[in-house]
Amino acid sequence: MKNSKYKIVVLSDLKKSAITTLKSSVSLAHMIDADIELFHVKKHVDIIKRDNQLSAMRSINEEFISTKNKIKALIDPVSKAYDIPINSNFSFGNIKDEIRTYIKDTKPDIIVLGQRDSKPLKFIGDSITHFLLKEFNGVVMISSNEHALVPNEKMTLGVLNGSDKTFKTRDCLKI
Repeated sequence: MKNSKYKIVVLSDLKKSAITTLKSSVSLAHMIDADIELFHVKKHVDIIKRDNQLSAMRSINEEFISTKNKIKALIDPVSKAYDIPINSNFSFGNIKDEIRTYIKDTKPDIIVLGQRDSKPLKFIGDSITHFLLKEFNGVVMISSNEHALVPNEKMTLGVLNGSDKTFKTRDCLKI
């Protein structure tokens, strides 16, 4: 039996704007009747700062527990406030490789990203947004850092990737 719900994946770096991105995703999920899963990737080089193997393993274990708790602290209040289950997953490794594998395995309908602050020095080809547009054949939504989507209010969505996919909302509107 096929699951008829849409699937939204929220890619998060767990920084301060993550809560707004998650709230926007929840609002979108309410509108189109979708399941939500938050996914986070952390680079190994940001975790392992010691030389020997035992210290590296200890650092990975500590970071695993810390990341799990950060994600739980982020999603639990939002899940309870909006009465919607939010699943989560995270990985350590190369960010783009982990995202590519995750997208291939989960096959989401929509990917939600938080808006990035502009950096004075930007490396060519380093953008997650550009990477997603190449790798993901679906809707990519970029959420504002300041203002979350709110259910039952007018909104404008910009769709990247030229996707012609339509989603039926609970009010039978197409976005």
